[in-house]
Amino acid sequence: MANHSHNNKRIAKNTVVLYIRMLVVMGVTLFTSRIVLQALGVEDFGLYNVVGGVVGLFTFLRSSMEKCTQRYLNVEMSREGGRLNDTFCVSMTIHIVIMLIALVLTETIGLWFLNTHINIPEGRELAANVVYQSTVFSLCCTILSVPYSACVIAHERMGFYAVVSVLDAFLKLGIAYMILYSSGDSLIVYGILMSFIALINFILYIVFCRKCFSESKYRLFFDKGLFKGMLSFTGWNLVGQMSVLGVNQGNSILVNMFHTVTANAAMSVGVQVNNAVVSLSANFQTAFNPQITKSYASHDIKYMKNLVYGSSKLSFLLLVIVSLPLFFNIDTILSLWLKTVPEYSSIFCILSICSGIINALSTPLNFCIMATGRIKWSQIMTAIVYLSDLFILYALFSLNFPPATAMAVKIAVVSAVLFVRLYYTHKEIPEFSMKDYSIKVLVPLTTFTFICTTVGVGLYSYSSNLVSDIASAIVLVGITIVAAYYIALSKTERGLIIAQIKKIKRK
Repeated sequence: MANHSHNNKRIAKNTVVLYIRMLVVMGVTLFTSRIVLQALGVEDFGLYNVVGGVVGLFTFLRSSMEKCTQRYLNVEMSREGGRLNDTFCVSMTIHIVIMLIALVLTETIGLWFLNTHINIPEGRELAANVVYQSTVFSLCCTILSVPYSACVIAHERMGFYAVVSVLDAFLKLGIAYMILYSSGDSLIVYGILMSFIALINFILYIVFCRKCFSESKYRLFFDKGLFKGMLSFTGWNLVGQMSVLGVNQGNSILVNMFHTVTANAAMSVGVQVNNAVVSLSANFQTAFNPQITKSYASHDIKYMKNLVYGSSKLSFLLLVIVSLPLFFNIDTILSLWLKTVPEYSSIFCILSICSGIINALSTPLNFCIMATGRIKWSQIMTAIVYLSDLFILYALFSLNFPPATAMAVKIAVVSAVLFVRLYYTHKEIPEFSMKDYSIKVLVPLTTFTFICTTVGVGLYSYSSNLVSDIASAIVLVGITIVAAYYIALSKTERGLIIAQIKKIKRK
């Protein structure tokens, strides 16, 4: 019990640190996007995102191993005399191989696809290729930094993680102002400078980890059993990550093929707003994930279930509380944020956030499955569901459906993924009841969302100007907070919140 209390305090502390990071990064990022859109123009902004999307198809390699490294390091930390350095060295060796594979694929298949299938405006071929090569360089740096970033998160050193993220955001803001006043080709300058940021992040992680964590000192080491286990885990996780990136980046490519770069710009705006909002839940999940893995490794299933339930609920509630006022004021917010609002931006923002909320709800379940190490069938089924998105979207676009259809289909897909992950969590951990999760998490959250959405529609039906919109937003936030407390949270969860507030007051 005392250990649980210590872990809960650590989670709370890390969550606070990550939220400070989130507020700074979100504010700077949103402002940066405005400056970049102004500097590049709608056409080049859309081109940058679709070109980056080609390289993004290969980032599943990096995402897959990040989760793998974290999982194995956390498991070793929970064991007496864990093989941390062996695990890190094997992970680093695998990452070097992955980087070389990614380099070969991007410089062959990816480069061919860029120059033959991507809708590049006439006269921008050189700029598109320079941006592409810069993004490839960034990808290589990012892949090699994964074992180090995974090491930081596994040790729950969120302070450094937050500092690097904030620095990254301000560097991107600086670059935005540089291209705003640049006399050269702004798109080319932007692409090259962005690649240097990836290099700086890589160096910072190396220096910090080698100074703070003895296991992060790389040596050429090979252990057949460990290598096979990590490679197997990575391989099956790759299947799931490929499908996720296929949806995220493939949708961007399909929008470009059937519509215009203006539609890509609108999609990019929607994705950025979604990323800013969803970062709220990402903070919880980053703080919770190491403890979920450690609790499973130490066979404390009851505590692990509480962590999953709590992470799912808190993530969902925070996103809905923030998102509802945003939905009802999206046109006003976009016009204040961006000088030039690309067509379709509003609907892309709303639908993208909805898909992000549902995905955030299912992410703790995925962490739970990964903690077991038995991810083969869950990843296969998740991949099948995700990849169906591209086939459905291609068919609908062929029938002249509008660009925002991409996000509507994605909502249906991530909803299906939620239930796939719920099923496999129960399958791999029988103590995790699907019925219990549905009653304690899904039912109260669904009820909460329905009530708050209905209230929001009622409030804004009487709103006619900016002042009344602001007043409605304040009232709606207040109502959603009260509804979250009394409808979504259980009696036990409310008691824990009250206890934490009392502790803060005493301090």
